[in-house]
Amino acid sequence: MNICQSYKRRRSNIPLLVLFFLLPFGFLPLASQVKNVWALGDGEKVFRDAPDHPLKKGNFTWDGKSIHLKGLYNEVLAFQVIVETGDLGAGNIEVAVVNPINGSTGSVIGGNTLKYGPAGTIEIFSQHYLYVGEDRYTRPGWFYGSPASAPQNMTGWIPDALIPSHARSGQVPTPAGLDPQPERDGERELGGFPVFIGPSRNQGFWVDIHLPRDQVSHPAGVYQGSVQIFENGSLREEIPLEVTLLPGYLPDENSNTIWMYTSAAYSYFPELSRDQVDEMLKFEGRRHRIDITGGFTANRTRFNDEIMNSYKPWLDGTAYTPANGYRGPGQGTGEKYFPVGIYGSSVMGDTKKDVQEQSDLWVNWFSKNVPGVNYFWYIIDEPPESLYPWIRERAGWVKSNPGPGKDLPVFTTRRYQEELVGVIDVWSAYNGVELKNLAAARKDGGDYFFYNGLRPHNGTTILEGAAVDFRINSWILYKYDINCHFIWHGTHWRHNWQGPKGHLHQNVFSSPITFAEFGAHSYGNGAGIIFYPGRMPYYPEEDRGLNEILPSIRLKNIRRGQQDAEIMLMAEQKAGRDKVVEIINEVMPEAISEVNREDPVPWSENGDDYDRVREKLLDIITR
Repeated sequence: MNICQSYKRRRSNIPLLVLFFLLPFGFLPLASQVKNVWALGDGEKVFRDAPDHPLKKGNFTWDGKSIHLKGLYNEVLAFQVIVETGDLGAGNIEVAVVNPINGSTGSVIGGNTLKYGPAGTIEIFSQHYLYVGEDRYTRPGWFYGSPASAPQNMTGWIPDALIPSHARSGQVPTPAGLDPQPERDGERELGGFPVFIGPSRNQGFWVDIHLPRDQVSHPAGVYQGSVQIFENGSLREEIPLEVTLLPGYLPDENSNTIWMYTSAAYSYFPELSRDQVDEMLKFEGRRHRIDITGGFTANRTRFNDEIMNSYKPWLDGTAYTPANGYRGPGQGTGEKYFPVGIYGSSVMGDTKKDVQEQSDLWVNWFSKNVPGVNYFWYIIDEPPESLYPWIRERAGWVKSNPGPGKDLPVFTTRRYQEELVGVIDVWSAYNGVELKNLAAARKDGGDYFFYNGLRPHNGTTILEGAAVDFRINSWILYKYDINCHFIWHGTHWRHNWQGPKGHLHQNVFSSPITFAEFGAHSYGNGAGIIFYPGRMPYYPEEDRGLNEILPSIRLKNIRRGQQDAEIMLMAEQKAGRDKVVEIINEVMPEAISEVNREDPVPWSENGDDYDRVREKLLDIITR
């Protein structure tokens, strides 16, 4: 059993007068302070102060008594356990999973404790909440088009960061003025087990179950286990857990790509080398079916043969193998995209001679070493029309190159523009792809991506978005035959340079505002934060004591969407694409350029609806 054995008793925080009154009568102040325990899938965010959540009586994953999961080999399933407390709160809470076992064969799911070990791992996290007040929620603009397309719940204590059970435990003071209803003694939990839960609130716990890859030692069938909740060292609740392992294998390689940029993480892990931090980012991204690329030395320098040869294992897949310490989803597959330069950095030089020499070197290296990788020159970020002449000049130096460098594609984050046709090869639009221009953009080997998220066209990246916002973006990739979703940042732990705080480090565990500009309401909560730091040298009281990159609920829903897209492709091979799209349309009838910016979102924001569609697709696959 994956049960923490350390049960440290905490102070009850009950006023002494109450204690003196209760103890003579034999009452135990903390007895039965776990008021209720229930479960749900991975497609919802249960706010901390939401005692009457509509899914607590039953949902797709929870029938009111038991948890039911179903998945393919090499798939990762996830669910949430919500612990509700009474008026006094509850101390020393821990959650454990009794490994599911196949009663016929004795095969067990779970038991492995290696971070990047064989599939079969069970991981448990506590959910960390960020407070968004009435004066702090993200306004319409970059992340949703109008009040009609806003997320349904935008204020309150929103769960996002997922803290591993083996992280540092204890409490940290709540910053002054952050919480209008401070926690008892003004403290917040660090999240490692055991945890204290304040009075009359929810505390969410997240469980990942990595289903086996080995189809011989783990036959398909039903595996029975349980989820246990301990309070002050005693078993308080045990919920049956049923996992049905289906006879099908989820591919390692993704049919589409989530490409995410990361940077500025090295100083958070002073005990690790740059190579170790890079590996940690790459591995954690790969586990969640994301390509972490763009923020590395190889992208930020002029062509260097030694640097590129060192980077090559990430591109050909040899870095993602057991020999290099990685096992799990995406094992043995390489990254699909490589930006030369990032956000318009001048790695290609500033003269025609420099640009043509550099383009020759890049094209020759990729043609020789990893010809299947999509590489391009990220010439400039979000260019205004006034810079179009500059783009034509610089891209023209590439196109007119008499050598092999003429084949270097040119990329920018802009929607398809007639003025730049023949100059830009790969486009990436903030509000999604304009479907009418997709074929034209792909002419002569070009492509058209979307990046970030702008409701109602696609799922938003901000903290206030529905849990399924990131899930649907992979559904969009499949349904509309789009190859890539580019996410501008995953480790935006420093304030953006455009904002009033410049490059100061943020306290991402307490403040929801992660992107701000000068001017009223020009900011985004959680923008650029998909991972959280396990170490926090700039705010030592927030240090979780782990040389690890910590996940988030948004990250888990990216993984869920990417897995869904592979299930769609598997179902398409059985029933045809038209049938799969027909099923998808039950929950996502329209998206991207099919809707106007001011419209409400046309897709469901209920995670159960997507799980029902997934079940239909699984039935097709295993029929």
